[in-house]
Amino acid sequence: MSSKDEIRLSQLIQTFGPGAIVDLPDNSVMIMGLDSWPIAFGNQSMRQIKEPRLVNYLTKLLNNSEDGESWLATGVTLSLYEPPLNGDTPTGHKTPAVPAVKYPRWEVVSDPSDLSKQELRRFRSGEKPKGKKGQTISPVRWVAACSKGHIDDIDWRYFVHQGKNCQQTMYMKDEGAAGDPQYITVQCDCGANRKLSELFTENALGTCKGYRPWIEGYTATACNESQRPMTRGAINNYYSQTLKLIALPTDQNEIEQKIQDHLPAFDSVKSLEEALHPIHYGQGPIKNAFEGISQAEVWAALQKVRADQISSDTSDIENPKVEEYAILASGKKLIGQNSLGARLHAETLDDADWRDPGEFDTSFISSLAKVHRLCEVTCLYGFTRIEPAPSPFDEIQEDITLEVKGQSLADKVTWLPAMEQFGEGLFLKFDISEVQKRIGTLGKESSLNELKQRYDSWYQKDPTRRRPYPGDEYVFVHSLSHLLIEQISLEAGYPSTSLSERIYVLKPEGSGRVSKLGLLIYAAGGGSQGTLGGLLDQAINLPATLQRGIKRQSVCGNDPICSSDSELLTSDVDMINGAACHGCLFTAETSCERRNTLLDRISMLEILGAR
Repeated sequence: MSSKDEIRLSQLIQTFGPGAIVDLPDNSVMIMGLDSWPIAFGNQSMRQIKEPRLVNYLTKLLNNSEDGESWLATGVTLSLYEPPLNGDTPTGHKTPAVPAVKYPRWEVVSDPSDLSKQELRRFRSGEKPKGKKGQTISPVRWVAACSKGHIDDIDWRYFVHQGKNCQQTMYMKDEGAAGDPQYITVQCDCGANRKLSELFTENALGTCKGYRPWIEGYTATACNESQRPMTRGAINNYYSQTLKLIALPTDQNEIEQKIQDHLPAFDSVKSLEEALHPIHYGQGPIKNAFEGISQAEVWAALQKVRADQISSDTSDIENPKVEEYAILASGKKLIGQNSLGARLHAETLDDADWRDPGEFDTSFISSLAKVHRLCEVTCLYGFTRIEPAPSPFDEIQEDITLEVKGQSLADKVTWLPAMEQFGEGLFLKFDISEVQKRIGTLGKESSLNELKQRYDSWYQKDPTRRRPYPGDEYVFVHSLSHLLIEQISLEAGYPSTSLSERIYVLKPEGSGRVSKLGLLIYAAGGGSQGTLGGLLDQAINLPATLQRGIKRQSVCGNDPICSSDSELLTSDVDMINGAACHGCLFTAETSCERRNTLLDRISMLEILGAR
């Protein structure tokens, strides 16, 4: 593999997973499904990620697909693996590449003697690129997709000839200067021609054929959705469905942890007498791991791990944020373990360490915790096209039947790609009573109430939308989070794109009223040691940071439009935002849980007593 054909691990998980089209310098390819990846052939170059909590969530999630059929292979325990990193394996061999196939299969050939006219032809598998000297061959810019995630090449011959059979040479002729479809004509030597802009008329491409070209050997199935043309590299060509969680400490002892790491090897063990069989007959790693451990200890640990697994499998699936909040907001001086290999280490600060009543009133914050070390695990489990789908744990439990239909990464999933990122952060636990009291003082004409009314109108406009208004508390914490991200990036030297938010707005089961409120702002990177501590240093300066952030946000460069009545703003983003724009609260979408929606600068300032 050439170095120019590399992509970052985070891109593979969050942007260019199986089913995505990737533009390379000399080509355009589609990432193949997980059935075709090295792990499917027993290759051990991919590192397994041990996160039973995430596996449990994903197993229950993928067993509930939109067509009622499980996405998981029967009888297989789901595993998580880190995609292969470029370089050498421990045995000295080159790491196998992530498989990809040329896509789209139609290409255009440009002749330097006439740049306005490009030959349009279909690439055949195994065929070598052919063209005259000086000609350039590029993939065609447009493909066809549907809202169920299927994708296909546009049948250009059918489009030009409208069903008639003709095999003569076709061309794309551009009579404009910017590649605008209304100035491009698709024509054939037989005389047939159509404006490319006709491709974008309703039902121009007909009904979807149900193609899934990322799954090798897949046979198309019927699909009732209409195909629509899409630019090959458009952002809405691929929206990854990912699930993130913060790894939590477990109560397993050392032997139980080793059992958990090698659990599949113990599947056949039914009694004390058989407890050591997997170790005696296994390979080096399992023998080394259990050296010096007795038969009775192995059997006792195995029974404990199995009992915990049964309890987890039979319990109702729960938002992972519930467990995270319970630990981070516990108020303990030591949370997790203070060791190099720990996946979570945090400490709750004494009020005297960070509060400064003379600087700023922080009574709406109950406690502040410095998260010295955390591990964020992100797993890709599917994708959508046309429209993004919300997270399955987005305030309320959702199943795989989302606003648009998700597509599986394989014909039958046995494993999923995931990555670990280590870092640090600050956790703010809010005084829910104080926050709700301040919200209650806002009048009916407040900016927050206007946002709620607009959101409800947006929500009711489309019956497929399944995310009701998450509450005034969410809008406040979300807006405050963006204020802190932007201010911390200025003061701590972090680019705002390296900071992320995780918002905890939790309601008791069966209750519509928020009872727990928290915010985690963190930085995480791919290295095993995480980041370097600059974010933690901001903890003792939090009141001053808030004060300076409020001063910056009190005026936006786009005022008075940003903070004025939004009656003239009619786009979907305007409908579900208050006073917020790229001049104030908007940040990188990769840092935001809600893609820069449900933000309101004015109501946040009012709740903080700064307006």
